[in-house]
Amino acid sequence: MSIRTKLFTLLLAFSLVPLLVVSIISRQGILNLGQTQSERLRSGMINILQGEMRQSAMDSAKLVQQQAVSLEFALKAIVAESEDVLNDPVNGLPEVFFSEDFKTKGKQPFDLAPSDQYFKINESGLRTPSSISLEEPVFFFPNGKQSLKKDQNIARLNLLKPELKSFFAEAGTSLHRIYITLNSGLHMAYPGHGNYPADYDPRKRSWFTKAIETNHLVWDRFIDVSTGQQVYTISMPIKGRGGKILGVAAIDIQLVEMLRKNDLSSQWSSAIQAFVVGPAISNGEAKLRIWAEAGHEQKSISWRAQLPNDIKFLQSTNQAKLAKTTQDILNGKSDVIRMPHNGIDSVWAYAPFRGQGSYVLIVPEQVITEIPDAAAEQTLDLSQNLYLAVGTAAFIILVLVALVAYLGSKKIIGPLILMTNAAKKIADGDLSVHVDINTRDERQTLADAFNSMIPKLQDHLRISKSMELAQEVHNNLLPEISPQIAGLDLSGISISCDETGGDYFDYYKVTADGGTGILVGDVTGHGVSAALLMATGRAHLKHASTHNGPLPERIADVNKLLCHDIGVTGRFMTLFCMEISPDNSTATYVRAGHDPAMIYTPATGEKKELIGDPMLALGIFEESEYEEYKVNLSQGEIIFIGTDGIWEARNSDNEMFGRQRLDDLIMKSSAKPASEIQNEIINAVVEFQDGMEQEDDITLVIIKVNQLNCES
Repeated sequence: MSIRTKLFTLLLAFSLVPLLVVSIISRQGILNLGQTQSERLRSGMINILQGEMRQSAMDSAKLVQQQAVSLEFALKAIVAESEDVLNDPVNGLPEVFFSEDFKTKGKQPFDLAPSDQYFKINESGLRTPSSISLEEPVFFFPNGKQSLKKDQNIARLNLLKPELKSFFAEAGTSLHRIYITLNSGLHMAYPGHGNYPADYDPRKRSWFTKAIETNHLVWDRFIDVSTGQQVYTISMPIKGRGGKILGVAAIDIQLVEMLRKNDLSSQWSSAIQAFVVGPAISNGEAKLRIWAEAGHEQKSISWRAQLPNDIKFLQSTNQAKLAKTTQDILNGKSDVIRMPHNGIDSVWAYAPFRGQGSYVLIVPEQVITEIPDAAAEQTLDLSQNLYLAVGTAAFIILVLVALVAYLGSKKIIGPLILMTNAAKKIADGDLSVHVDINTRDERQTLADAFNSMIPKLQDHLRISKSMELAQEVHNNLLPEISPQIAGLDLSGISISCDETGGDYFDYYKVTADGGTGILVGDVTGHGVSAALLMATGRAHLKHASTHNGPLPERIADVNKLLCHDIGVTGRFMTLFCMEISPDNSTATYVRAGHDPAMIYTPATGEKKELIGDPMLALGIFEESEYEEYKVNLSQGEIIFIGTDGIWEARNSDNEMFGRQRLDDLIMKSSAKPASEIQNEIINAVVEFQDGMEQEDDITLVIIKVNQLNCES
């Protein structure tokens, strides 16, 4: 008989079962009543929400549509004004501001100041306000078009300044910028700014070319050249009296700002999400591509990219309902539907917006189920009070049961005490303990499990010692000290996130000319498997460093050997190999899938990336070819080679350490020896993580060019 049966029989003798049955039946009845009422209330409120949500989506779509139509009307008015002034005679050139004036102190408009609405975005999404002028537009012309500075059309376009200011003031934050570009290349924009790239030519942008080609108003999506923000652009051709196209007028719109204007959080909840979506084909399947999302944070995107690389789609785990919603939007229908969003049961409402586009609102069901949930909670509280009343009566019975249980406890818990004493001996390091119990119940099963655990503990200790040995071997594969090279100061370090790691660095003497070679590698993953592959790669690289052949051929030979060793495991090794000439004046490097090295010039504050052409990592394709690149070195320069475990280190806010912190730290510590710069970087990363676990291996090599050994 099991111990559970023995205790259960003992409790039955004191009539505990009837009391428990009565309490369970009472509690279950109350729970059933509460759940029934709660479900009815929940269902009714969700039905009300669905109707309200559908109406809100339709009203919001109409509002955004009206805003878009208003901006189209504004653009047509601007085109009409432009056509009037461009056909009128003028005398002389007024004082205007060109893009270079905005960058030159003393020539800037008096009101030029940073604006929170106009901001630049860095790689980590941090926004920096950009300076604009609300009083003066900016004039710009492409390279090689200096003669446009005296173009009489400047005077004509400048006449539009009051109208542009009026349009901008009335449109609000959704209007980003107004600009006019003539066929000659002359370009005027409002608000004024000076953030044009040197090679920018507005006539080559598709908002200009499409308006010319179609000869009517065009909508499209772009990356703003001055801020890097995602904008929607409406453009329209400007015509002369004879119907000839003189240029294009355009308006940049922040569609996200239009969504924010229609803020529904006060009506529903801060948890509501608003989207503008449109159908798109992905992998042969129709999906809902997100055109704009209220609250979406952008990151740095080059204006040359035209559109962001990451295309986002509305997703749901209920594929059948998602497919129906997609088809409704394709057909221009409005509806409301219940399906999950981001794993949360939600209500979706959608209404058509601009052709096949649609305005979508998503609200978690939990927002409107708080009242029925509160009712259910009250029901649970009532059942808890009932339990307390029953528990008081049961306590007296339990005291009597405890007295009876105490009399038989010694026999029941005796084997448990025996196992407890044995566990203490194991804690003291005695693994020869064995417990003999024969009770034919769960206690014997527990003792058998206890006895079988001891050999597993012995295996665990053996594995732990093996891992310690593996870590010692891994550390011995890395250089203990940096070589002493005339004119160079070198320092390197590798810190694994596990007992062993896949990062690698080394130095060697170049056989051909006696120069200095530096290697930094990074194997995919980390741990024992990565360390084994690192050791294999190190052996091949050590052997290749003794050859006299060109550097690309040696790297290609190592790649072939690694391809044979790795096979189809899917692993690979990135590598950055640099060889510095004996006189320290030049460096030759090969970059095999690794992050580029950086050269810092503290005297000028400049930095340079050693990028070269993209080449595959080692161990992927046996026939991969590699090229070498040469760079001149100057006295005082600092070379940094490292792995991504540094700049991709994260803190508790999920923020990355980043390249910029690394650059600033090296420049700030440039006067210190290489070893101290290395320690500054490691300490800064540890401090930045603020106790967070290291997720990846960290490896870096610092090279300071203290002196060139050139003969005079």
